[in-house]
Amino acid sequence: MTIVLRRMTPEAAEAILAGERPRDVRVADDYPTEFSTGVAESLGAERQVGTFLVHRSEDDLVVGEIGAAFIDDAGTVEIGYAIVESEQNRGYATAAVGAIVAKVRDISEARRIVAHTPLDRPESARVVEKAGFAMLRETDDVDEAGNTLRVKEWELTLRTPEMPRRG
Repeated sequence: MTIVLRRMTPEAAEAILAGERPRDVRVADDYPTEFSTGVAESLGAERQVGTFLVHRSEDDLVVGEIGAAFIDDAGTVEIGYAIVESEQNRGYATAAVGAIVAKVRDISEARRIVAHTPLDRPESARVVEKAGFAMLRETDDVDEAGNTLRVKEWELTLRTPEMPRRG
């Protein structure tokens, strides 16, 4: 099982925001995910590291999305991801998080990466844990619909101001 991250196109984002399935890529039958609209809205946003579709390598099928953006001036990047229900528990989220972490590591201004996982989704917590994130705390977050939910906040330290970029 392998994946490829490909940047979301403006055409795909437009379709998702219009409540349609993207026509410029093949997508899983149960695509979009619950976070697709939020990811599509972030395309081209300031401080964006990237908005990517997660493609299954064997047949180029889109099984989800992942994105990353700077959230402060201290070098903190937040990631968010989702895989369609029919393709969960196959390692795609783990591979996508690993791929986005590798992209963020190459950005010299990035000091740390944060992620939030809902308490009722322990498999999401396991994904970031496998990528080397450490759980910081439980906190409240707001989902795409504006609902407050309890989440675990995770952190992966990339470098301190004294620590140079790996290379």
